[in-house]
Amino acid sequence: MKDSVIARKVKCWFYNHSECLRFKERAKLPNEVDRPNSYADRMIVMAIRLRKAVAVVSGGIDSSTLLYNLAKNGFESHALTFLYGQKHSKEIQAAKDIASSLGIEHKVIDISSIREILDSSALINPDLPIPKVPETAEHYDALKVTIVPNRNSIFLALAVAYASRIGADRVFYGAHFSDRGVYPDCRKEFVDAFMHAERVATENFELTVEAPFVDMNKGDVVKLGIRLGVPYHMTWSCYGGGSVHCGTCSSCRERKRAFIEAGVKDPTEYDQ
Repeated sequence: MKDSVIARKVKCWFYNHSECLRFKERAKLPNEVDRPNSYADRMIVMAIRLRKAVAVVSGGIDSSTLLYNLAKNGFESHALTFLYGQKHSKEIQAAKDIASSLGIEHKVIDISSIREILDSSALINPDLPIPKVPETAEHYDALKVTIVPNRNSIFLALAVAYASRIGADRVFYGAHFSDRGVYPDCRKEFVDAFMHAERVATENFELTVEAPFVDMNKGDVVKLGIRLGVPYHMTWSCYGGGSVHCGTCSSCRERKRAFIEAGVKDPTEYDQ
């Protein structure tokens, strides 16, 4: 009975964020913390781990909205962006700017050597042009050439490893429903299967891998971002690396459509 009362008090205490932060000042987590001596201490440590999150961010609409949503919900976010051999770094700078706007920790991880084995994608291979898509066309075929095989699995595996190191039990990425037709690793069944595999791999059965927008289309993500105050003018979606968005690649077409579906003004400057 005593433990259950303590547990309820700890839960209430934890959700008072200022109290949680004060506890963190006293405790060094995760590797330097002394073994908790009481049930209450163990509950507090667990609660802190559950509010610490690693987020995979690209600098685009979806991951930027994700970061702002995590901030609103009181998470201590640690953002990871990957250099994987992509043709330009515009999205990297956008990810830095978004993370900076929230004042959160952001790391850019260079894994660009994988381009040697993943150069079937137009996003990586300099000999494959980025396809242009007509405004009225469904562009699933054009999107296929932009697939980087198993990319989200690679990013998420590294994010889980980082989460283990910093004592976080939550890993997030910005997959959404609009991408499920072409990108298998943006589907809910992938998220669930990957989380199960990583729980086994890390022996951490408190770990969650989450895609909060997996049942939302991109227009709905934009609607949420507008409510959260996401500075979409700072984000980058274009597969080209020009001074402004090209307006004709499949990613630009999706971006344009998302703002139209959301019924809000698109702040993006396009070449076409």
